[in-house]
Amino acid sequence: MKEQRILILVLIFVIFSFPIFSQKANSDLTDQPELKAILSLHSFNPESLQQKKEEQALQHEVTVVLKLVQVFVVDEKGNPVTDLTTDDFILFDNKELKTITDFEKHLLFKPAEKVSESREEVKLPVPEKAPLKSSQMNRKFFLVLDLQRNSPKGVKASKEAAMHFLDTQIQPSDEVGVLSFSEITGLDLHRYLTTDHQKVREAIKGIKRGIQGGGSGSGSGSGSRKGGVSPLEAERTQAEQEAGLGQESSMTSLLITPQRDPGWGHVGRDPLDFTKEIKEMAKALRYIPGYKNIIFFSAGFAKEMFRDKSTPFAEGYEEMGKELATSSCPVYTINPVGQESHFAGREAMGEHSLKFLSEMSGGRYFEDASRYETIAQEIQNITSNYYVLGYYIDEKWDGEFHKIEVQVKREGCKVYAQGGFYNPKPFTELSDFEKQLHLIDLALSDEPYFQQPIRLPLLALPCSDKKKSNLVLLSELNLDEIEELIKQKTEMITLIISQENMIADSSQGEINFSKIPQKTIYHYSISSLSPGEYKCHLVIRNLNTGKGAVGSISVIMPEPLDSGIKLSPPLLLIPEKEGFYLRASKAMEKEVQTEPVSLINIYPYLSNQYSPLVQDLEQGKNRLLGVLRCSIADIEEPNVELSVYLNQHSTEQKDFLPFSIISSERDGETDILLIEIELPDLEPGDYSLEFLAREATTGSESQVTQTFRVK
Repeated sequence: MKEQRILILVLIFVIFSFPIFSQKANSDLTDQPELKAILSLHSFNPESLQQKKEEQALQHEVTVVLKLVQVFVVDEKGNPVTDLTTDDFILFDNKELKTITDFEKHLLFKPAEKVSESREEVKLPVPEKAPLKSSQMNRKFFLVLDLQRNSPKGVKASKEAAMHFLDTQIQPSDEVGVLSFSEITGLDLHRYLTTDHQKVREAIKGIKRGIQGGGSGSGSGSGSRKGGVSPLEAERTQAEQEAGLGQESSMTSLLITPQRDPGWGHVGRDPLDFTKEIKEMAKALRYIPGYKNIIFFSAGFAKEMFRDKSTPFAEGYEEMGKELATSSCPVYTINPVGQESHFAGREAMGEHSLKFLSEMSGGRYFEDASRYETIAQEIQNITSNYYVLGYYIDEKWDGEFHKIEVQVKREGCKVYAQGGFYNPKPFTELSDFEKQLHLIDLALSDEPYFQQPIRLPLLALPCSDKKKSNLVLLSELNLDEIEELIKQKTEMITLIISQENMIADSSQGEINFSKIPQKTIYHYSISSLSPGEYKCHLVIRNLNTGKGAVGSISVIMPEPLDSGIKLSPPLLLIPEKEGFYLRASKAMEKEVQTEPVSLINIYPYLSNQYSPLVQDLEQGKNRLLGVLRCSIADIEEPNVELSVYLNQHSTEQKDFLPFSIISSERDGETDILLIEIELPDLEPGDYSLEFLAREATTGSESQVTQTFRVK
């Protein structure tokens, strides 16, 4: 079962927060470490083309949707009750009795071991007016490491405990996210909710507690930059090296607070920042169905900060706890430095604040992270056996809260169910915060929760082994297919993220498609990237309705060539089909490029009489052109032979293709060829062209492929 969900991929939305938009010089990001923690965006739409019309509220038809409720049931001794059926439950939505139409039972019979989940599903008739969306409600965990209120030894213990829980208790279907809170960047996301647990392991290992990024201690909770070095911060011994700590985190700081001043990290953070950012996180998590279990590793705030309950911090902390409870986010707090002090002053270590947070949110406090085996087992026992109840309601886009109450008819049972959920809201009524979440959901989620976007073809072309202008992203936009999307004010975003979860390059700007007479255009951007693996995204979003179109592709940027030869993936061209180009850049004098000036510097021989082959080739085309770049290094008088092959994916058949070199030119150490390729009659299906270059004197070889689809 799966209900329509809104605004997931929480916590990373403010990569796009408006206060951190800035112009980016055309230079290598790796040479500017200060840029790693923010997102530089440059507009590619001239102000004269921006629409000035007032936004119109999106009208929503009343639809019937399936709502899911996650329920835990225990007996008088606290043991899970696992033999209930649909008839045993009574469910109220805003005090109105509802008919339970869908039912799932999730049981882990041996929580001490990693075992497969056993599920029983009972499907009851559903209203004809509502299609059933079937998907299990997985367990969800957020592992949150507080780096500010921690010591190097505590960070190491936290990571060990998190890894143990992941390795021994997490089931294949569990969704896990990883976050940290540091002195400089605040709340950072290192991994979204995912069932790829290997990526979660890598994220945990990658968390580092920098000299400026944490270590303020928990005595005051406000940092030690203003008042000397705390005992926890001074503990920079061999434990810091063993924990893998350093001055700079290798993970991207995906900022949560839009108002943050990126230049103030050298002084202590206000404790209120923590409560504000966790509150915003909880507000976003409210849209994810079911329980969102937060396992929080922190030494907490000193008890003296709670003596006066009327202070802004005490009030903010309590509001934070209430928001977590309302959003069905029980917090299991684990004190990583709980055993480091054995004196009366131990209250300063923050135990009170951690207990208070767990009690308010419906979680539990654990005093010593070194007991991670017992802790992991207890959390597993609490979260492992549950039911999912589904019922149908008329969905309203008003943002109102639905209070849920679940009862069990069997005597002696205690029920723990999520407190409720919030209705969605029209896009124009979303806050800036929520709109940025929506944008990230579109850009980075394989299955966006807010909508099913139009999918765009996207082509990534590494074009040089130099660090400057070495990647072209190219997309084909059929304006008829996205007509509903581009009727009003529209924005386009490109986003490139490295394997280390760092933002390598990006652009964002508004575009007025009504000014474009052509029905098909080719949008491209040029980036400068270091060697490595990247995920590239293109998003087109209507700023009135929120509807979007998305293209995503992975690319590997090669290492520089020391010697030998290297082919770059070719830009394939379809003759006799006109192409018109739209470029993403920091400044554009014209919106539509009748001559692709920048692209033609990389791929000469381009003409508006040709169009790029981005994905689909019409059946019956028997000729292609290709612009192929071949770099040669440390070879005197090279003699290069080129071969072209056609691979048919369905049959794995490989055939040699005749071709001819129409023209060539040299750019430094790179030969740029224009070749004409003859194609046989192709049936619909997936194909790839394989290009093989061999240098006769040295035997050096290079091979690249380009895939396409015949329709």
